[in-house]
Amino acid sequence: MNNRLLILLFTICFSSLKAQKSETTFGLQYKPIIPISFFDASNIEGNSEGYFFDLKPKYSYSMGMVIRHKINHTFSVESGLNYIQRNFKLGILKSDSISIDDYTEFGMRTYELPLQLLAYVQIKEDWFVNAAFGISYNTLASDIYSEGNKIEGFYQNTYRKHGGYMALLANVGLEYRTIDKGNYYFGASLHRPFENIAYVVPEYELTNFNDASNFYLEMLGNFISIDFRYFFAE
Repeated sequence: MNNRLLILLFTICFSSLKAQKSETTFGLQYKPIIPISFFDASNIEGNSEGYFFDLKPKYSYSMGMVIRHKINHTFSVESGLNYIQRNFKLGILKSDSISIDDYTEFGMRTYELPLQLLAYVQIKEDWFVNAAFGISYNTLASDIYSEGNKIEGFYQNTYRKHGGYMALLANVGLEYRTIDKGNYYFGASLHRPFENIAYVVPEYELTNFNDASNFYLEMLGNFISIDFRYFFAE
């Protein structure tokens, strides 16, 4: 169903492009990822057999290129290619006869192919308000293994979703346009996968808590970013 939706959106957008006299611009973007609780974009917690786990996002970012194709004075189509670097800290805590307090850090690399329909409204001579909506196809680079920093025997394996995943995209922002110096854009985006993108499986060799409960943390993959873009002059 997700693949059919992507194909349909591509067909509609490029049919519109063919029917209109249009302009194409090329840009670069950098998007710091903000770890906030909205849309489940912050910590993920869980416990098993008295062990408590906290998967916390660290500073992360997305960067890449943007291709914008103008359909008419109101609508454009945006696509491109992005690299997403998401960093995490997984903590383990147990307080009883065996006291454990440790953490491990790891990063997840993703390649994103977005497609969005953009609508914009001019509010001043060179200023525009933009809103975009679309989907993206994402590929995770690899599974991930990392070890604890304080004690031996604590480690984690993150198993990605093979074959990639689809995500809903939404964006709103403000753009300043010039004729000779290009366009400057500031906004915010939502990236929300249609399903979980990975499973984080913590292990501790001195106990069999995971063997007994088959415990794991589901990585939702949602995030909100602050967007900085620059489009070159035509």
